[in-house]
Amino acid sequence: MHHGGGRRRATQTSPHWFAVLAATLAATIACRSPRGTPSTAASDATLTIGVAQLSPSSPIAGLRQLSPLLVLESLARAGDDGRMQPALAASWTIENGGRSVVITIKPHVKFQDGSPFDAGVAATLLPDILRSFMGPLFDDVESITAPSSDKLVIQFRRTSSFLTEAMEVTIRKPGPTMIGTGPFRVEGSSTMELRANKEYYGGPPPIDRIVFSNYQSVRAAWAELLRDRIDMLYEVGPDALDSMKNSSTVSLFTYTRHYQHVIVFNPRSKALQSASVRRALSYAVDRPALVHNALRDHGIASTGPVSPRHWAVSANAPHFEYDPQRAAGLLGEYRNRRLRFTCLVSPDSIEERIALEVKQQLAGVGVEMMVEEADRESIQRRAGAGDFEAAVAQSISGPTLIRPYLVWYTSSPVNYGHFGSAITDAALDRVRYADSEDSYRRAVTGMQQAFMDDPPAMFLAWSVGTRAVSKRFEVQAEEGRDVLGTMRLWKPTTARQQASRN
Repeated sequence: MHHGGGRRRATQTSPHWFAVLAATLAATIACRSPRGTPSTAASDATLTIGVAQLSPSSPIAGLRQLSPLLVLESLARAGDDGRMQPALAASWTIENGGRSVVITIKPHVKFQDGSPFDAGVAATLLPDILRSFMGPLFDDVESITAPSSDKLVIQFRRTSSFLTEAMEVTIRKPGPTMIGTGPFRVEGSSTMELRANKEYYGGPPPIDRIVFSNYQSVRAAWAELLRDRIDMLYEVGPDALDSMKNSSTVSLFTYTRHYQHVIVFNPRSKALQSASVRRALSYAVDRPALVHNALRDHGIASTGPVSPRHWAVSANAPHFEYDPQRAAGLLGEYRNRRLRFTCLVSPDSIEERIALEVKQQLAGVGVEMMVEEADRESIQRRAGAGDFEAAVAQSISGPTLIRPYLVWYTSSPVNYGHFGSAITDAALDRVRYADSEDSYRRAVTGMQQAFMDDPPAMFLAWSVGTRAVSKRFEVQAEEGRDVLGTMRLWKPTTARQQASRN
């Protein structure tokens, strides 16, 4: 289940299942080649980003997931606490007893092809965009109208907490070329290169051109960054992080992603039919130890399907803790026989380490988890057919709850493994139809309890990501956000500009 909270922090040193979300600037003198080899006079306004093993064409694990981060925008964006913040929408009000949201669109916004974006355009585009994003939730939408060029009205059939959360859907014009309103635009038909949107309503970015350089491994891209041949490493793996901390030419920006490492269960399999057994497995895992041993401290122990930073999560919210004695008690029926099940894992070093660590910890309560390697496509196919017992995956879990709703609701098209149950579905629907902040809080607490009573997965750890950027660029680090969100404000350092003039 692709679709990826904790506090993100920026540190400067002197020195998948569920989707990869991911993201170039006209040279003033000359530019680097797409492979990362510098030209004789590299442009100050070109940023070259090293990425590892990403396909230029794959919609699942490719550069087509990176570019939208910089090309497309939303009516509103979600903070790490799940609260919506203005983006293309300047403001909004909730009316009609919580069934309508009246949105004021920012003025002077244009698409990257020069055509205007206003409320009328939004009302035309949003039905198809929301239908694609919301899946079965789109049935709640009654109408989308534009009473004026700057006013957009979205009306639901009944009060729903997802009325405003749906505003995070990205806006793009239909067609083969990715055209949005963001600070960068796709250059030609390739997503390997982006150019600055000179007509951007927030002002043209100081960076004129972004080039993505694809490498066979993170290590290869990392080496090119340290050799000063690229300007940014898109994702720093835990294996490289310690070494890069000692670099005097690279800044590291670490943040908690909206994805969790989970082990999903097939409750239709004989071994995992019992909710008590699935609860026992969750109590048997020491999550801080897993973060330390498997993730090398590059993660945050999870407490359930909702981010602990979400505004509706109470301090005493129910969650699984490490309790091997309780786990053993719940496994009482297996005192005279050993519980065995197989867990699928992709040939990914991090997911393999997670599987092996969980295997070792479960052995402590007499459970044998056998690890079977399979590629991601096979895992997804087998999960859809119910031909599995458990599998390691990454699941989007925020920052709003509309995404985990789509991931875990059993009839959602995104939930291809039909993970969950009638118990969790009912809890998710209570969140969906909450009609006040108090009822929303109660529904979130009930949702967390339901995911403990009949767990569809073991929630293990939040994924932590790190970006590495050459100190040749001044990076605006926004509290609580991935630095990619501020790339339109990045600029070459004064020292680099002076060196270029000389």
